[in-house]
Amino acid sequence: LHFTCGLRYAGDLACWGDHSAGQTAAPPGRFTQLAAGRTHACALDAAGQAVCWGDLASPAADFAFTTIGSGYQRSCGLTLAGDLECWDADGETGSTAGPFAALAVGLHHFCLLRPNGAAVCHGSNLAHESEPPPTTFAEIAAGWHHSCGITQADGAIECWGAGVPARPGQRLAAPPGVFTALHSGWSHNCALRSDGAAQCWTQPNPDPALRHSANLTAALGGRVFDLPVELFPWPAGGLAVVERAGAIRAYDDADDDADAPRPILDLTDRVDTFGERGMLSAAPDPDFDQFPFLYVYYHTKAGADGRVLGRLSRFPVVAGAAVRAAELVILTLPDLGAIHHGGAIRFGPDGMLYLGIGGNGQADTAPDLASRHGKIIRINVRGATPAQPYRIPADNPFADTPGALPEIWAYGLRNPWRMDFDAAGNLWVADVGGVFEEEVSIATAGANLGWPTFEGNVCHRTDAECAALTTATAPIATYPRAAGRAIIGGVASPQPGTDYIFGDYISGRIWALERDASAATGYRMREIAQVSGRILSFGVGAAGEVFVLLHNRPIQRLQW
Repeated sequence: LHFTCGLRYAGDLACWGDHSAGQTAAPPGRFTQLAAGRTHACALDAAGQAVCWGDLASPAADFAFTTIGSGYQRSCGLTLAGDLECWDADGETGSTAGPFAALAVGLHHFCLLRPNGAAVCHGSNLAHESEPPPTTFAEIAAGWHHSCGITQADGAIECWGAGVPARPGQRLAAPPGVFTALHSGWSHNCALRSDGAAQCWTQPNPDPALRHSANLTAALGGRVFDLPVELFPWPAGGLAVVERAGAIRAYDDADDDADAPRPILDLTDRVDTFGERGMLSAAPDPDFDQFPFLYVYYHTKAGADGRVLGRLSRFPVVAGAAVRAAELVILTLPDLGAIHHGGAIRFGPDGMLYLGIGGNGQADTAPDLASRHGKIIRINVRGATPAQPYRIPADNPFADTPGALPEIWAYGLRNPWRMDFDAAGNLWVADVGGVFEEEVSIATAGANLGWPTFEGNVCHRTDAECAALTTATAPIATYPRAAGRAIIGGVASPQPGTDYIFGDYISGRIWALERDASAATGYRMREIAQVSGRILSFGVGAAGEVFVLLHNRPIQRLQW
């Protein structure tokens, strides 16, 4: 944004301007193409290999590209086969099978042209910049929150996005004429007319109603956490932060105390962290003053039999710290694989403990009522003893169903990583998608959330199987994999007018769900923020403030 690079006639590079991330330190060599992003740049050498500098590393895989583009914290290229390959500052990569003939990368979105000239856009769609019209284009360009193309039919320019609220595909103003080349910047475009004359024009900024409305500020003194997975008010004072490696500590939300945490519980010597395993959740007893206990869900290291177990345990708390020697194991689960564990512990307004459990990558466990995997279970832990670590609530929906595990409360889930109760007692669950859609649902007693027959609103199996499943609970909201690839729920919002806050691990986008009588589900999604980094979880402080937990970055306070 604040530096410039150029490609000399001889093929060498020169950059100048802001050097805060090393983005002006262009490498030596001879190159054929150049693209610049926010604080990085990439170039293609004579063999089509991408070389990047600044805060973005060169792609790890050995690709030969025909063209390259750079955005905010990501660069993409088209391979010789016409497939799309992207990589970002966190080392995450993504592939989209082509063939594609052209590529344009904007701030948080990118557009592609198929060989027939049809445009396809992915990424941010805050201002409908990723919803191209049904026109065939000869060339494509992408800016901040708008996209443009030169039509095949008559060389005219069509632009879309940049603040046309609720009118997908509507064209924006563009100069008339016949054009042969086009480029889009932050909020402007320049094009070459057929007679060689250049013409530039500004593009409107997004309508204020569509702009990101949230502010993000570093919390806990800006302290960087590696893998924080849970945050909640600690009854003994401060904010408890659960780290996947197995430690829980309390922090005061002030600069001078952020580096002096108070230990609550350390199980790092007991916790297996392979794949997505680890200490995944913790919650204090809802009646902590009377029952000073901490409940924790984690994965044990393999025992003598080689098995790793998911374990829900209770620890008494004395003088603000959990007594690890007094662990009471509530239940254990066989670990079926290194992914999709769920793990969220939540106490309902009824005082019962709810635990979300993933399918461990085994899809067919989700509808099986004889398995805890792919479920939300509900148990009574009040008065737990080694002889009876929990009791089954009499009103559990499958308490009297032959062949069903009586602790099951809802089923048909792939990976309910996070869930939360709102003030009305509704349980909001975000379920991670596999191929088509990410989804948010409100789970109820006995509900089938649809997996693996449905993924969001998409039939994941045969039409006959989907038609036969008439009792599945439809999601409240979904978004396609183009907008993100791993939903991170989320907290019931303490702010009036917003019911639920959630985000996406890959894209870093954060949405609010708000009531809307005109929407089919009664709710609408509104994108309120975009973060740099991977979202791991959300938390709520004692005063109702919302926090965003990020991988290897400071925890952020979210205000909207």
